[in-house]
Amino acid sequence: MTLTALALRGLAHHWRSHLGVLLGAAVGSAVLVGALVVGDSVRYTLRTMGLIRLGQVDYAVASGERLFREALAD
Repeated sequence: MTLTALALRGLAHHWRSHLGVLLGAAVGSAVLVGALVVGDSVRYTLRTMGLIRLGQVDYAVASGERLFREALAD
C-alpha cells in the first residue's frame, strides 16, 4: 500500500470528522469577515455623521483641564 492510498483511505474513513472541521472553518471565517464588514460600515457612518454635525469648522479650541466662562462668549 502506498502513502497516497493510505491517505485516501484515512480520508474516506474519517470523512465526517473532516467535514465538521471544514464546516467549522467556513463558519468561523464567515463570522470574522462579516464582523469586519459591519465594523467598517459603522466606522464610516459615525465619521460621516460627525463631519456633518461639525459643518464648516476650520478651527477648534482645546481647553485642556480649564473651563470657559460665559463672559468669554461676549
